[in-house]
Amino acid sequence: MPAVGDQGRPVGVSPSGISTPLSEGMLTELWEGQRFPPRVLATRQGQRLRVVYRGRANRGPGPDFQDAVIAAPWGILGGDVELHVRASDFRRHGHHRDTAYDRLALHVVFRDDEGEDTLLSSGRRAPVAALAPWTERRAEEIHQWLQRPCRWREPCQGVVERLGAEAVMAALDGLGQQRFQEKAEVMRRLLEEAPADEVVWQGLLEALGYGGDRQAFRLLAMEVPWRRIAERLYRLPASQRVDEARLLLTSAAPTLAGKASHGRPGNEGWRRLEGAARLAVRFCAGGLASRLQAVLVGSAPGDSAPLLAALRVAGGPCSRRAFIGQGRALEIAINVVLPYAAAGGDSVLAQKAEVLYGRLPRPAAYGLVRHLDRALGRAVRVNARRQQGMVYLLRQHCARGGCGRCPLS
Repeated sequence: MPAVGDQGRPVGVSPSGISTPLSEGMLTELWEGQRFPPRVLATRQGQRLRVVYRGRANRGPGPDFQDAVIAAPWGILGGDVELHVRASDFRRHGHHRDTAYDRLALHVVFRDDEGEDTLLSSGRRAPVAALAPWTERRAEEIHQWLQRPCRWREPCQGVVERLGAEAVMAALDGLGQQRFQEKAEVMRRLLEEAPADEVVWQGLLEALGYGGDRQAFRLLAMEVPWRRIAERLYRLPASQRVDEARLLLTSAAPTLAGKASHGRPGNEGWRRLEGAARLAVRFCAGGLASRLQAVLVGSAPGDSAPLLAALRVAGGPCSRRAFIGQGRALEIAINVVLPYAAAGGDSVLAQKAEVLYGRLPRPAAYGLVRHLDRALGRAVRVNARRQQGMVYLLRQHCARGGCGRCPLS
């Protein structure tokens, strides 16, 4: 009797028998838990591959696993892994035109029905590893693999039990502080090359682009520099300033203005440009950088309310959704305003910025560190600084095959 896969579909056991292979969900389970013998994984040419790190499971759009590390006979393959029932599904799903898949290190499929390595939008080809030649003779054994416990999981999964919640929070605080200092150092270098208003304006627009358009928003800040927009707005009556700012930004970036939200409420391009226009109007008199700095100076230590109020932009009379809400205001504070304050050379202001940074809540749970959120569970309270520490871990360890060597291992 054939084995049964997801949704009651039979699993293929021989080329002449059942033609339906393993489901994509089952392939994902096999890969995520590494529930198969190492000898199974090989290229079309028969070259054996070894998984150093299977990558982080990606529950959103893009490759199924990100930042994997695969050892091949010709070197290390670093990048993403995509799983499909058939190799041709890559083209059928339109991935060959999607730049999000250009970091693909390996295409793992059940059946290689194309007979060639997978072509990416960049023109590069990613090697294909097909399981069918080995698995078609071992359908029952595969189902036994699926019943086994995971042979591998991130060492950080048991960190709270091993170290305790307080020690974990202290470690994340330290890493988050290190990331903050690195951001401040980047700000210092930028301030040596450009006026403070331009540096802050570029950072602010880039933060509005978080979620996929950050480079386009940064280019917009160069196309419409702060000096130009501030001078134009300052010469106009207050009643005409929002319209003028909106026109300047949308005419310079018509593609951004029509950008859809991609499932993120309030993330439409026009809405973010409207937020930028209204912030430009708010700060056109007196200087963007100095006005934001003055907000910090006038705030009580650790009080984030004045700064976040200065960065939020409410929706219009016909819109209940803010143009710049609390989450986006927090992103701007964490990534732009506070690093700028820490980089300016005023030690009192820098200390104030660091205190505030340590007390800010997280803007939202980042998908790219979801694996760390799962590892920490509810025992660890994650604020903005600790989430930045998690991002630091991701960049310096998780994405570099450093599992087992990071501070939470």
